[in-house]
Amino acid sequence: MHRYIRFSLFFSCLFTVATAVHGQKVDSSLVIPKAYPHYGSYHDMEQGMNNLKTVDTGLYQMQKYDPGYLHNLGSPGTPAFAQVWDPFKTTGFDLGFHQWDTYTLNDENIRFYNTQNPYANFFYVQGDKDFQAFSGTFAQNLKPYLNYSVHFNLINTNAGYYDPQVTSLGSFDLNTWYQSPDSRYMLIVSAVFNKFSADENGGIISDSAFKNSSTSNRTLLPVNLGAYSLLPADPTGAKQTYLEDFITIRQYYRTGPVSSIKIHDTDSLATKVMRPEYFISHTFQYHLTRYGYNDSFATAPFSYSLVDPYRTTDNYEADAFTDQIAIGHAVFNHPVQVNKKIDSSAMLKNAVFWQAFIKYTYINASQNVRQLSDIEHYDNTSLGFELSDYRRFGFDLNGEYFIEGYNQFDYLLNAHLYSPFIREILPQFNVDFKVQQSAPSYTDQLFYGNHFLWENDFRKTKSESLSAYFSDVYGFKLGASIITAADLIYYDTLSMPHQDHGSVDFANVFVNKQLNIGRHLHFLNNVTFQKPLAGGYDVRVPEWLIKTSWFYDHYLFKHAVLLQSGFDFSYNTAYYGYGYMPEISKFYLQDKILIGNYQVFDVWVAAKIKRLNAFLKIEHVNEGLSGNWYFLAPHYPMYPTVLRFGIKWSFYN
Repeated sequence: MHRYIRFSLFFSCLFTVATAVHGQKVDSSLVIPKAYPHYGSYHDMEQGMNNLKTVDTGLYQMQKYDPGYLHNLGSPGTPAFAQVWDPFKTTGFDLGFHQWDTYTLNDENIRFYNTQNPYANFFYVQGDKDFQAFSGTFAQNLKPYLNYSVHFNLINTNAGYYDPQVTSLGSFDLNTWYQSPDSRYMLIVSAVFNKFSADENGGIISDSAFKNSSTSNRTLLPVNLGAYSLLPADPTGAKQTYLEDFITIRQYYRTGPVSSIKIHDTDSLATKVMRPEYFISHTFQYHLTRYGYNDSFATAPFSYSLVDPYRTTDNYEADAFTDQIAIGHAVFNHPVQVNKKIDSSAMLKNAVFWQAFIKYTYINASQNVRQLSDIEHYDNTSLGFELSDYRRFGFDLNGEYFIEGYNQFDYLLNAHLYSPFIREILPQFNVDFKVQQSAPSYTDQLFYGNHFLWENDFRKTKSESLSAYFSDVYGFKLGASIITAADLIYYDTLSMPHQDHGSVDFANVFVNKQLNIGRHLHFLNNVTFQKPLAGGYDVRVPEWLIKTSWFYDHYLFKHAVLLQSGFDFSYNTAYYGYGYMPEISKFYLQDKILIGNYQVFDVWVAAKIKRLNAFLKIEHVNEGLSGNWYFLAPHYPMYPTVLRFGIKWSFYN
């Protein structure tokens, strides 16, 4: 393995030196967006700087600060589950822990920036039970062709509604990109660090006691794990920690003609711009995943311990080192003339793009609980491609196939087709097709824990989906999808993994639409209906899922202040929702307790004064009006009526 790492780093350095030297041959300028900062994913950067999007500094839905709201364990930052069924997973080796996916930063969802002037953004939220959420971004172009940015997300609950319920979620990423003045060489480097931890109380002991309770101090309700029911002097009996880090180096060398044109948003200065055609790229990535569960009591709610009768110390880890080589070709639209000058917003827009890659990953995986341990080494090799056409009638195809390793014979194919429809009513018609075959996760196959032991020989899961829908650039979607999965892996009522050797067929109908009445009244509606057509016992999601936001906005003080006021409404039909097992951090099947059929109302007001945004929000304002049966998962009630406030401040010139 050490020889492999040395070879990868040597290749990266050699690629950097060779292409960077060549990249200095032409002295030219890179077009920089004016005033507003621009951002995009690494894939946007790969396809051209003008594929980046403009940063939104408005008020749009800023009161929705918690991505796990109403589908977690009842407190911000606790493990979250999906309410819409999606059997597809990320390709490649999987350790098997996804309880914090909704909060995790990775190299696919971080933002890269291109700014004419330094840009900073800070968002702070505070509320009941010492809850705090803090996020920030700083980005700066040191040169027109060199940028760096820093971003972090923090969520902390220092005192939960039930003992113990402390959470601490922290994500941090640092990235930079460099593009040579002649645009032939580009380097993208990112480092992402996620560290999450949460106390595990196992939920309250009696759901009916909560339903009939009138106490305002919920910390007096007995829980299955932790201090209250066992040792009041120690508030942190059971606890889980999760780390996931990514360090990625991507390099591109492009070929193509260079021409001198004038750009209207750079004071009509002549600028040399390369229209790339072919490129070669190299990617090196290190990916660390680590999960640990500790309980100093190792008793309730478990009746026995398999390894250590005094305490639980379970640890699971995977290290993955990836090398990828790709070649590609791009054909770009011609620049558009505006007032006899070139409009840079239309320049370098990718019209036709393809690339093919080969990827090799070396994996170390291990688990340890006292005297039981397992260490495995795997080699994954895969081939992949992407083909897209972004013109009037377009498509985007991509796929990957594993030829050896832990994921041998796994594959994923994505297809997205679109065409214009009725411009003013239903602007675009889309068809999505997706098919995947994926190996079970490492801990689905083998698990050594203080209370759980299993060794399985599961088959690969096969999933397919077909969707057809209308959409526009404002987020409107109206359509339906059919999803099928065979050999699905699920966790039964005893929290043990099983495989359904039959198939599950699911139908999903959805509509996302913003309605505006006049200039000031707005309705954001998201409605999903999903139902099994065949099978479906091991899939637990509500049939109806409704989320709406109704608000009124208007300007005050001669347009100096934009004020919004309204309410959010959430509802899902009753269903036998998943239970949660703390030690393995898995959501499992249960057939005793119905979850849902409860409305949640949040009332809020938000204001924008120049670059300062603020909101005040009362969550779950209708608490108790229709009883106390407001559970998000069995034994995990959602929190009561709480007051939150937040401010968001942006700085740029």
